[in-house]
Amino acid sequence: MRSAMIRAGVTAVALSLATVATIGTSASAASPATSKDPRWHVSGTAKIHFEPAADDDITFTITARGVFTEAEGIVKVDHYLPDGNGGGFEAEVDCLVAGGPVATVTAVITTSTSFPVGTRVAVSVYDGGTDRSGGGRDRIGWNWSVPTGAVQPCTAPATFATVERGGFTVVGKGWPTPPAQTGTGK
Repeated sequence: MRSAMIRAGVTAVALSLATVATIGTSASAASPATSKDPRWHVSGTAKIHFEPAADDDITFTITARGVFTEAEGIVKVDHYLPDGNGGGFEAEVDCLVAGGPVATVTAVITTSTSFPVGTRVAVSVYDGGTDRSGGGRDRIGWNWSVPTGAVQPCTAPATFATVERGGFTVVGKGWPTPPAQTGTGK
């Protein structure tokens, strides 16, 4: 009887250890943040309606994939006035945060006719799907039309402008483990 109780206790401990090891392995296998992580991405091209510049031709193209500061991709913006004057920029993504239909993307300008190269920009995107008549309900916001000051990685203003044509797809599934922050002890 006593040996049966010992065997049962040993079996229970072994099962508990196996469960803990399995949970630990599954959690660590699922949480590494890499730029190839498919859980978060945003992509698309859209012509934007921005009330203060309602007659301007403003187009955003965004392709970003990955998690937090390990994301990669581009943000491209073209902005032309009705007389044809204007310009734009292309920026390399340095952070992506996504949740459900909403994404925040920051990027550092690599080529530009509008802003100094090396400037960080921020864009927020809402993937609103389509309405009953087939029109888009997506929205977008960007920092250079809002007095935000210096842009920190992974932060952007609310989505204040509407999409006229085109649209964005946002995928924000799960919450991956953030990469280690240097110099903060976290």
